[in-house]
Amino acid sequence: MSTTFRRLFKDLRAEVRASKHTACFQDARCRHAALARHHTIASVLGILADEGKKPYAEKEALTRALIAEQQASPNSFWASVLLVAFYPMLSRLRHRIWGDTIPTEDLDQLVVTCFLAVVDEYPVDGRLDRTALRLRQRTERRVFGVVRREQEERQQVTSVDPDTFEDLEVERWPEVRDESPRGPRNAAEAADVVSLLVERAGDKLDGETFDLVTATIVCGRRIPVFLDRLLPDLPSDEKDRVYQRVKRRHSRALKRIRPVLEHLRCPCKDHEGLCSGRDPELQEDIER
Repeated sequence: MSTTFRRLFKDLRAEVRASKHTACFQDARCRHAALARHHTIASVLGILADEGKKPYAEKEALTRALIAEQQASPNSFWASVLLVAFYPMLSRLRHRIWGDTIPTEDLDQLVVTCFLAVVDEYPVDGRLDRTALRLRQRTERRVFGVVRREQEERQQVTSVDPDTFEDLEVERWPEVRDESPRGPRNAAEAADVVSLLVERAGDKLDGETFDLVTATIVCGRRIPVFLDRLLPDLPSDEKDRVYQRVKRRHSRALKRIRPVLEHLRCPCKDHEGLCSGRDPELQEDIER
C-alpha cells in the first residue's frame, strides 16, 4: 500500500476533529438519536473502531446516521468521517490491488471514490441490515470491476502478433507475484476470483479471514509466507502457536464457503473439492 494512501487518512483524521466542524456535528445530533448520545465525533469514531463487545445495533445505527447525513448534504466533513471510520476496510482493499495497469496514486483515489460512490447510492431508508458488510462488498465489487476493465483495455491495446512477440523487449504483463507460481495467472484472473468470493461468500468471512483466504487461494501464498508478511516481527517462540491458530481459522473458513460455492465445482473434483486439473499438492503446500 502506498505511503500517500496512509498520509491521506492521517490528514483526514486531523480534519474531522477540527473545531470548525463542531456546529455541523451538533446539528446532526438533533436529527439522529444514535448521534445524540455522543458529544463529539471522536466518540462516534471510537465506537465504530472498537472491535470488542460493543453492541452491533449501536454501530449499525451510527453507520446509517453518518450515511444519511452524507446523502442529505454531501460535504467534505461527512465524507471524511466515513472514510476514517472505514479506513481498516479500505486499507485492506487497497493492499490487495496489485499490477501496473493503473498508477499508484490513481489506485488510492479509486478506492476512495468507489467507496464514496457506494455510500451515495446505499438505500439507507430500506430494510437492509449489516450495513458495514454491504458497504465493503459493494466497494470491492466496484473497485475490482474498474481494475478489471482497465486491464482488459490494456491487454487489447498491447496485443501483438505471436510471431513477433519474442523479439519485443517488453516487461511481463499482467504482473505476477514472484514468490509463488500458483494462483491466478494474472491480475485480471485474480480480480475475477476475488469478485466471485465477495459475491458468493463475502457474508461468511470477516475482513481478516477474507484476506487470509484470498492470500492463500487466490494469490497462492502458503500460510507461513502470509504470516511473515502480516507479522514480520513476531518472536520465533510465538510463530508456531500463531500458525496453528491461523491454520485452524483457514480450515474453518474453507468449510464455511465451500457450501455456497458447491455448484461451481468441477465434476472432476479432488478430495478438497478443487478441480483435478490444478496441482493436487496446492492445499498441502498452503498449509506447510
